[in-house]
Order: sequence, then structure tokens, then C-alpha cells
Amino acid sequence: MEEGGVPPPPPPPHGSTPRPPGGLPDGNYDIFIIPPHSAGGGFLYLPSLQPQRNSFIAGILVALAAVGIYVAVVPVLKAWFATVLAGNALGVLILAGIVGLVAWAMGKTAGEGGTTGSGTGGSASGSSQNRYKAGAGPEAHGYAPPPPHSGAHAPPPHAGAGPMPEAGAKSGWEKAREETKRKEDERKRAEDLAAKRAAAQKLRDEADRTAKAQAEKEKWEQARAREKEQRERESRERLAREKLSRDRETRDKDTREREAREKASQSSTDRLAALRAQRDERMRQSSAKTSPATSPNKPYMRPSARSAVGTEDERSFRPYDTPTPKPKPFHSSASSISGLSESSYAPSHSTARTTPPPSHRGPYSTLDPAKIILKAVYKTSDSFPNKAIAELIASTGSVSDGLVLKLQSEGLFIDDDVRGVAMREWDVKAWTLKAVEEGKSGDIFVFRATVKDQVHTKYTFLIGKAEAWKVEEGIKRLKGGSMVRGLGSSAMKESEVKTVLAGFGWV
Repeated sequence: MEEGGVPPPPPPPHGSTPRPPGGLPDGNYDIFIIPPHSAGGGFLYLPSLQPQRNSFIAGILVALAAVGIYVAVVPVLKAWFATVLAGNALGVLILAGIVGLVAWAMGKTAGEGGTTGSGTGGSASGSSQNRYKAGAGPEAHGYAPPPPHSGAHAPPPHAGAGPMPEAGAKSGWEKAREETKRKEDERKRAEDLAAKRAAAQKLRDEADRTAKAQAEKEKWEQARAREKEQRERESRERLAREKLSRDRETRDKDTREREAREKASQSSTDRLAALRAQRDERMRQSSAKTSPATSPNKPYMRPSARSAVGTEDERSFRPYDTPTPKPKPFHSSASSISGLSESSYAPSHSTARTTPPPSHRGPYSTLDPAKIILKAVYKTSDSFPNKAIAELIASTGSVSDGLVLKLQSEGLFIDDDVRGVAMREWDVKAWTLKAVEEGKSGDIFVFRATVKDQVHTKYTFLIGKAEAWKVEEGIKRLKGGSMVRGLGSSAMKESEVKTVLAGFGWV
């Protein structure tokens, strides 16, 4: 009994009309699952599957729009991907993939948050509806409410115990949903971590591959540099060996030529000495034979028309006779070397025809400061620095010991003063001179003149020590002339002088 003395409503009848299993009337029902938060809410009606005209037309239009967008966008995307791949922008593609993955994860998280909020609201409304429907249930089943006089303030029986199962089911569902969300978040974090690890590993692999390629490239370049250096070193060594070989051959050739010249000079000197000895012997024999027959006090008698030796040199009384040709004067290599000529001796009065008497003059000498007595002169160039192009050596060949150099304001001139021959092919004009050098080693004074030409022709004069003062005077005359153009003058080192003399065979 409650307050007011109103009894509770009677319980529903039992056993009169048995209820079917599930509390539903007989009929065909689709099998479906009722979620826990909707338990006790009554029937759930599924939407009709019959297509609607507006929805069907909207679907067709959306499909056509999707096809059009695909046709318009796909070529642009293909061209963009081709450009990116052609530009080797692998990093850009990786970055785009990471951005897409992050955007997808954020969108999914936001979608799940909205679904959860709407589900919670729906659950609350559903609960209220369930409560409403549950309260309306007895009326639908024919259970009448209590009469008005019995009082409306009394709650129905078991009203306080109704929400407890619903709250427990809701808390279980919330826990399951939170567990699922937590697992989903963990899975997303694991996927993100795996993606980051994969991207980092890919970047490391790319860096390792790049470093390996760079190391291989540097190794290859170092190998190529070593090979190039080895080839250059071998080339330099080969060129040095060839140069040494050429220099050795040149020295050997110069030595052979110098020895040949010395032998020729020695043989010509020996031959000259032999010829002089023969002439001296013949002169002594002739003097011994003619000395008793001649008298120093006997006056000279003009020879008659017919002499003992005959008159073959004169015309006879027969006009058709021709004079006998005079015998050619005696010329030999010895006479040309010693400077003998036909006018250097008088014809003999005691003999018919004899060889010219030997020259009894001493070595050539002169006090003329304009004439510098030379031992030799050599002509060289940069093309053949260690080999003389031309040479003149005193008392050798057709050159006498009177080989002189004249240093004048007009240039350098060489003459054979004994034979009276001017060596015009050895003339050097003053305006063609570039520089003059002088130096000495022992008893030999070296004077060298360089010409302004492409091969830098040099004239090297070997002079005795006693003639060195004439060179100084000659250089002063040469520089004082008006034809000299920028003539340089310098002194040669003794080592250089010795090298020059050794190259010409004077050391």
C-alpha cells in the first residue's frame, strides 16, 4: 500500500494467451541484429529498396560528371607525372605521398569524431524514445492505467529498476567503441611510424647509394689521374732518353768530324812539310851544282837570240809558228795553304824551270788596331746550337794564318789578309746585330755576335789573348756608329766559355 491507500495496478494475466517466442506476433520477419543501445525500442523498419526517380537521375548525372572529370584530369596527371619522372624528382614524389597519407589520416580521424558525436546524440534520443515506447507498451497491450480516483502520483511498479540494464549496455558499448578507437589509433600510429621508418630507410638507402656512386666516381677519377700521370711521366722519360741519345749522337758525330779535320789538317801539314823539305833539298842541290860555275864578279850578259835552253818561248822567223804555251805555275795544296803565289819568288837564273822557293816568312802578325787576328770563326743557330753551320779555321784548307776580323761602325767583316781575299759571305751588317758577348778562358778570348733573325744566328770568334784589346776598341767603334739599332753587350761566364770551346773542340 502506498500513501493515500491506493492499491497498485493488478499484474497482467498469465497463461491465458501464451506469447510467441521473442514477443512478436506470427508472421515473416527479416533477420537483423538490434544494437545494445537500441534494445527494447520496438520495431526497427528498414528503408524501402524501391528506386526513386529523382535519386536515379541524380546518380546518372553524378556518374557522367565523374566520367568527364576523369577524362579531363587523367591526361593532365599523366603529363605531370611524366614531367616529374623525367626531372628525376623522386624526392618530390615521396613528399607528395607522405602529404597524401597524412591528409588521409587526418580526414579519417575527423570523420570518426563526427560519427561518434552523432551516435551519442542518437543514443540519447533513442533512449528517450525507448523509454517513451516502453511506457506506452502497457497501453498498447491493453493494460489500463490506474483509475483517476486511485491517484496519479504513484509510480508504476518497478519504475526505478528500468534504466539499469540500459546503462550497463551503454557503458559496455562505449568501452568497446573506445577500445576499437584506441586500437585504430595504435594501428594508425604504427602505420605512420612504419611509413616514416620506410621513408627514412629509403632516404638512407638513397644517401648510401649516392655516397657509393660518389666514392666509385672519385676512385675512378683517381685511377684515371694516376694513369694519366704515369703516361706523362713515361712520355717525359722517353723524350729525355731520345734527347740524350740525340745529344750523344751529335757529340759523337762532332768528335768524329773534328778528328777527321784534325787528321786532314795533320796530313796536309805533314804533306806541306814534306814538300818544303823536298824543295829545300832541291834548292841545296841546285846551289851546290851551280856555285862553282858562277862568279860573283862576272857581269851580267844579255842572252843571245839562241840560248842554251832554246827559244821556244819566242816566235821564230816563221810567221805561221805559234808560241809554245808557258808551263803552268806549280800549285799544290801545300802552296795554297802556306799562301805561296807566283809573285812570291823570282825566277832562277841558273836553271830553266824549277819549283818556287819555299816561303821563309814567320807567323802572320799586325799592329793595326782595326785588324783582329782570328784563330777560328764558327756560325751556329738555335736549330743547331752544338753544331757549326759554317766555319773558318786559320791555317786550315784554303785559309791562311792571316784570317782577320774588322770591327767597324758598318758591321763585322772577315778577310784573309795574307791572300788578300775578302770573305764577303761572312759579312754582318751593323743594323742586323742584336747583341755581342765576350769572355775568356785561358789563352783564348771568345767574342760572339747574335743576329736579329728567326733562328738567332750566332757568329763565334776565337781570338788570341794578345788581340783582346783590339776587340774592346772595335766594340767602341761599332757602338759609336749611326747604323747600330739597340745593340746589347754582356760578358760571358768562364763556364759558358769553356762549354763553347768544348763544343768546337778547342778544349
